[in-house]
Amino acid sequence: MKCPIDIEKLYNDYIAIKNEENYQARYKGKEEYYHASGGGSCSRKLYYESVEKASTTNPSNERSNRILRLGTIVHEDLQASLSDTIYSTNIDSTNYNESIYYKEKEIYNLQKESFEFHIEKEIFLPELNVRGFYDLVAVEKESGRVYLIDFKTMASYSWSLKFGRKYFKPNASVHQEVQLATYGLFVEKEFGRLDGMWLYYYNKDTSRMKASPVALSMLKKASAFWTNVNEEHKKGLPMFREGLSPVEDWNCNYCRFLNHCNPPFYKRK
Repeated sequence: MKCPIDIEKLYNDYIAIKNEENYQARYKGKEEYYHASGGGSCSRKLYYESVEKASTTNPSNERSNRILRLGTIVHEDLQASLSDTIYSTNIDSTNYNESIYYKEKEIYNLQKESFEFHIEKEIFLPELNVRGFYDLVAVEKESGRVYLIDFKTMASYSWSLKFGRKYFKPNASVHQEVQLATYGLFVEKEFGRLDGMWLYYYNKDTSRMKASPVALSMLKKASAFWTNVNEEHKKGLPMFREGLSPVEDWNCNYCRFLNHCNPPFYKRK
């Protein structure tokens, strides 16, 4: 017997609404700025997106949207776990082991006493024409040290490229590191210092979590990347150039401007 309710369609429609809400809140009317999340990505894609403001020719399909939504949910949960309101005072002791609750609360409060958390804040680098939102800045109260952390979700294959032995790929996260360092440029200016950066990964298939440090030297690379992008785009649409336009050939498979760009080397399936 067929299910009378098309849950998949309802969920797809819900995701479409949430995506539109996110666009309206974050990007509407600000399309001329580069997205910090595009750090280290294809220069041609950045040009279409923020200079030409071209229409999307290859929007993500509904399955891809559901996969991306999982990443959004994990992000929201991780950020919520750092919020002051995580622990409710309205606990029904008949349905909850109070000793476990207060033990967890004590561990949580120890971290809250040691750090000041800044969650999901907007960044703006006018000299580079870049804006975006960082996930987490943690300021150590005693020392004043400032740490920047960005949450990333990935499937097991990408995890193996980053952390595995058999399929390890040294440059698997360069784009993410440039993105993080872009946030770092703002954080260093805003807080007067930056003492450490991490990409914090969550494997969507296994729920494993692992932090990967990013060298502070990446700040200079991020600044150079955006400076070069700005200078290149003043001359018009960048030519195809390996390592920059695109960064890697496979990136074209997921580009929203694939048909608009029409790379000559791309093999259509």
